[in-house]
Formats: sequence, C-alpha cells, structure tokens
Amino acid sequence: MSRTSATATRKGKATKAEPQAAPSLRTKRRQDKPTLGTRITYHTNERLTAANEHTGLGISGIVEAALIAYLDFLGIPPDAKPPLSPDGTRPKRERSIKKRTRRSPEEIDDQPIAPRISHQTNDRLTVACIETATGPQDIVETALKAWLRKQNIPLYPETPGERRAPKKRT
Repeated sequence: MSRTSATATRKGKATKAEPQAAPSLRTKRRQDKPTLGTRITYHTNERLTAANEHTGLGISGIVEAALIAYLDFLGIPPDAKPPLSPDGTRPKRERSIKKRTRRSPEEIDDQPIAPRISHQTNDRLTVACIETATGPQDIVETALKAWLRKQNIPLYPETPGERRAPKKRT
C-alpha cells in the first residue's frame, strides 16, 4: 500500500465518524444567585477552611450566614433595596481601597473567594456599602471575623501533638 492510499484511507475513516450520542441532560440547574467575588486575608481563609470542616456549611453557606448576622447587627432591614440611579439601573457599590502592590505571587497575602449569595443578601450588602461608605471586601472580612469568633473557631489552628496545659484553678 502506498503512502497516498494509506493517507486517503485514514482521511476516509475520519470523515465517516459515527454520529455522536445526544448530550446528557443536566440533573442540577445552576442556582440563580449572584457571585460575590472578593479577597480575604490568609488567616481568615485558614479559619474559613476550619469552619467549613467544623460546620459543613460550605464556603457560600458560611459567608451567607456571616453576612446576614453582620447586616442584622448594622440594622439593615431584610427587605432593603438599594436606591436606583437616575437612569433606572442599580448603583455601583463603593470600592475598597486597593491594598495590593506589585509583588511576587508568593508574597500576596489576600486569597480570592467567590461565594454565591442570595439576591436579598446582595441587596442588603449594597445598602450597607452605601450607608457605611466602605466596600464589600471590608464588610465581608469584618463579617467573617465576627462570625468565626462567635463560632469559637480558633485564630490559629492547633499544631498536631501540641497540647495546651489546663488552666490551674486558684
């Protein structure tokens, strides 16, 4: 068999491919929730991981619970809607001051997270940003720290094999 006939045979097989099977139907639908993209400090991220292992709520569940508790503390009502701009669109949130500088990836402390939150919490967060004149990044960081402290998640994880001495009663 010559080279040209072998090539023609391969091409012929490639064009006579079997029809593909119908794509499988998704059993889960994508949740209709906005994604909150923010950055948190390395230590808060470590505590968030520990809280996820401890509670099993998942990152989105923890962030949602923390935001709800913090927004209740700020006095933002659950049915709060952000005021619309004159052109009828939703206003932009206040931005946090950029703290990042040009550094190598190993030196960057902030960790990106992108949990999904409900529309109601998203509206309340926008109202809180407008009222406090801070960005969502600052509010999420503060809410997470307060929630993690309330849940008794330690600031630093215990080192395996290290035991603290019991406190002596006097």
